[in-house]
Amino acid sequence: MVADKNKYVYWTKFQKDTSPLLRRFLLAASGLFAIASGLHLLPLLTRQGEVDYLFFAVDLSFSVILFLEYLLKNKVPLIIRVFSLICTTVFISVFSYVRSGLLGSAEISLAFIIVSFYVFLPPIVSLVSSLTISLLPALFGGLIYFSFIRFPDSLGIRNNNPREWIFNSISLILFSVLTGFLIQRLRSKLIKNIVYLKESRSKILKSQKHIDKLAFYDSLTHLPNRHLFDKLIQNRISSGVSESLLLLINLKGLKVINALHGIEFGDQILTLTGCVLKLYTDEKQDILVASLGGDEFIIWIENSTKLKIETAIVNFDLNNNELLTPDRLGHRLQYRVSGLQFPNDATNLDEMIRKLSITMNVAREGHLTKLVWFQAGMELKIEREQKLKNYLEKAVNHSNFKIAYQEKVDITSKETVGLEALARWSLPEFGEVSPEEFIPIITNSDLIVPFGKCIFEKVISHIPRLLDLYGKQIKISINISPIFFLYPNFNEYIIHYLMDHKIDPKNLIFEITEDVFLDEIETIQKIVFELRSKGISVSLDDFGKGYSSLHYMQKIQFDELKIDKSFLDDIACSDRNFLLLESICHLADSLGLKTIAEGIESEEQLLRLKQTTCHVVQGYLYSKPQILFD
Repeated sequence: MVADKNKYVYWTKFQKDTSPLLRRFLLAASGLFAIASGLHLLPLLTRQGEVDYLFFAVDLSFSVILFLEYLLKNKVPLIIRVFSLICTTVFISVFSYVRSGLLGSAEISLAFIIVSFYVFLPPIVSLVSSLTISLLPALFGGLIYFSFIRFPDSLGIRNNNPREWIFNSISLILFSVLTGFLIQRLRSKLIKNIVYLKESRSKILKSQKHIDKLAFYDSLTHLPNRHLFDKLIQNRISSGVSESLLLLINLKGLKVINALHGIEFGDQILTLTGCVLKLYTDEKQDILVASLGGDEFIIWIENSTKLKIETAIVNFDLNNNELLTPDRLGHRLQYRVSGLQFPNDATNLDEMIRKLSITMNVAREGHLTKLVWFQAGMELKIEREQKLKNYLEKAVNHSNFKIAYQEKVDITSKETVGLEALARWSLPEFGEVSPEEFIPIITNSDLIVPFGKCIFEKVISHIPRLLDLYGKQIKISINISPIFFLYPNFNEYIIHYLMDHKIDPKNLIFEITEDVFLDEIETIQKIVFELRSKGISVSLDDFGKGYSSLHYMQKIQFDELKIDKSFLDDIACSDRNFLLLESICHLADSLGLKTIAEGIESEEQLLRLKQTTCHVVQGYLYSKPQILFD
């Protein structure tokens, strides 16, 4: 049923497609009739024979009628144009038979109209019409047989023989059947090809739409991507936009969310964030929003001011949506925003995104503000970072780092019970470079593993002298970056190196932050278990600074807990902070962990700390990091 319907639809389209062909037929027929009418006037020029004014009038009339139909184009329905062509041809054929018998051009006219039937009419109709037209000579034969018509002898004996007329009809029938068979076969294939081409064209259009969607829209959020965003901005600029503001939005903590809840949940957050941004910007002609991929979105805003934008950013809250509630995520979804002005700060999208990224790096370093505007001095900071990165590559390759050691002191005995190894680096051009500056550069590059090995091996070379200075029971802490900790065969490398240099693993503590747990926690459990089985202690550093330290303490057995400095800054003046610290110490005791308080800088802090079960401190009050060797 569906196939028949499709066939009918495409037959209708075929008829529509043949309309231009019919117009050409009309023009050709009009021209032939005009020539025929002119031939009837030749005796006037040659002065031989008589002018056939009747045929002249008929041919000229038909030429004019057909030409008018050609000029009217689609204003005359297709069926009327076909019918007029048929009537004209039949009339001429009959007229020719009556005037000239079998000697005229009637048979050619009938053959022409039979072909026209098969071209312009449906198959069954064209066959019936052709067979009917083919019987016209037989009709004249019957009229001759019953003596209703008699042709003059001047036209020949054949014209008065009914058999000749019947043979003429039979030849037309054979011509009609054979022509119909061939044309229908050709037309059937043509219709199939048209159907195939239409379907192929439809598939191509669908594919093109899909390709366009992939090329111009983000597959996750369905927002315009960078390529389309660039085109849209160029159109705005070309239309005369003189000033606008550009914002880059970066979601914080998406890696943590992916680790805790799965990538699919993280994708839901990105999708929902895209929906929220579209909701805020939908039907606003002055605003364009796009996705740069990952956790970044970009917004183009016209006819606004920095003050209005800052107010809008303060009021904008992603956490109002059901999927993004803090209860479900475990913490509030936060974001950073960097911004600049067009064209004052940048004139093309590449330059805009580069400067927005520079500004975003500054925004990441901030703790309070959500929005940071681009300033010229920020580029100098990036240039400095690039220079430092180049110098760091050489420093890692040549082990040009020094190790400073900060003591860990027992509050009661005031004895040094441990040391923390801290990397230090200086350059002739920049002088002493703070670890807070060069460690992030190393972490964000491919240098973190060779740097980790460099520091580890340098500390191992110092351990014999440290044991001589502080005693055999001293323990040396080394900070291990998450990337180095999860490096393939990390444990094998550590154990073999210690064995090769005859260092007792019991003198080592590896301090790791919870960043290391963003990957599979089962893998971390195996690494920590194997390290502890060899005698190496493992400490959870910066406790309370991140998202889910308690969760990790439940899963993994640590030896030591280092309380982050942020918990200790106000314990001397804040009872609330002191109670929190006291609770952490009790928690550590219940889990069998030794607690270390880092960042102790005043006697007031120390007095409060003595009221807890924490008895080991690390801070400027007792010792500053010192370079003992090199």
